[in-house]
Amino acid sequence: MRQAFANGRTEKLTSKRQASAREILDAAATAFSERGYAATSIDDVADVLGCTKGRIYHYFRTKGDLFIGIHQQALEWALEAVGPTAERDDLGPEEKLREMVHHHAMHLMNRADYMGPAQYQIEMNLAGEGRNKEEQMARIMKMRRQFEAYFTAVVKEGIEAGVFRDTDVNTLVKAVLGTVNWMHAWFRPGGPRDSAAERERTAARLAEYAVRGVLA
Repeated sequence: MRQAFANGRTEKLTSKRQASAREILDAAATAFSERGYAATSIDDVADVLGCTKGRIYHYFRTKGDLFIGIHQQALEWALEAVGPTAERDDLGPEEKLREMVHHHAMHLMNRADYMGPAQYQIEMNLAGEGRNKEEQMARIMKMRRQFEAYFTAVVKEGIEAGVFRDTDVNTLVKAVLGTVNWMHAWFRPGGPRDSAAERERTAARLAEYAVRGVLA
């Protein structure tokens, strides 16, 4: 069993229940991406999934809980995408940053349904819905900080090695992440130009752009 977010809290789920909760989150991510958070109801999520609202309420008590579950899952995937590269000892900072941005961009494109809603102003949504808000926000903010810390460590390493320009680390990191994260505003999965090869090319271009922007 692993921990998963459900019913407004983190709890241990059997593999069967975990799969069911994931199906609900997949449907909610699709509904939020298509309609936006405010315009989406639990009925809309049930329609996407082809089930009754009762099945959703068994795992998630409010729309806010669904949103939090999506955000948490998106952050878990983001950490898995960049963490292994950030922790490698056989790569220099330039190679690390290039690979991390590439993996992050691919993650954003391949998980677009989740990553779009995850870019919303979660603080505003939590103000109206969701239970155990302080605990949930603390968990999400910890994951956000860990994700950014991976990039901060690599940029610091590059500055100390004379590879990256010697300037404010936080500014460089936020510029790099801002460039990649904005993909949710313009990337359209399933569009006329979308393909696995085009996603790889897009990720490679963004990675090269990010690295060149910080080189000394």
